[in-house]
Amino acid sequence: MKKSLVILMACLTLFSFSPVQAETVTKKDIQLRDDIILNLLFLPIYKAIEKHFGEPKQFYCQQILQIKEKVEHETYRYFNVTVQLTTFEGAHDFPYDLVTITFSNKYSMEWRAIDVKSKRLKSNEITECRHPL
Repeated sequence: MKKSLVILMACLTLFSFSPVQAETVTKKDIQLRDDIILNLLFLPIYKAIEKHFGEPKQFYCQQILQIKEKVEHETYRYFNVTVQLTTFEGAHDFPYDLVTITFSNKYSMEWRAIDVKSKRLKSNEITECRHPL
């Protein structure tokens, strides 16, 4: 009985000291994920802007606002990704527009813009790009 108790105590002690690493996500990890998504969406963003404004426009300050997983049934899921950016003309000249685009990969391997909204910015509404790092 004593031998069994000693073995049990030894096992419990051994397992209680085993390293357990908690999974942590840092702001840097989130920014890296967002940068990858924005990189993959660069061409769809460019096409959506061109279609919305009727001409190509340069843009900057792009950021991910939201990622939503959509589940239609157990075997099919897709994602909606909403990005926001600022368009400009020339060498960062007026007019500036704040543009919000929602993309979806529903029923496709390609990302399609399903909603595009824009708002003309006044000079006092223009801000510097801010990344959360």
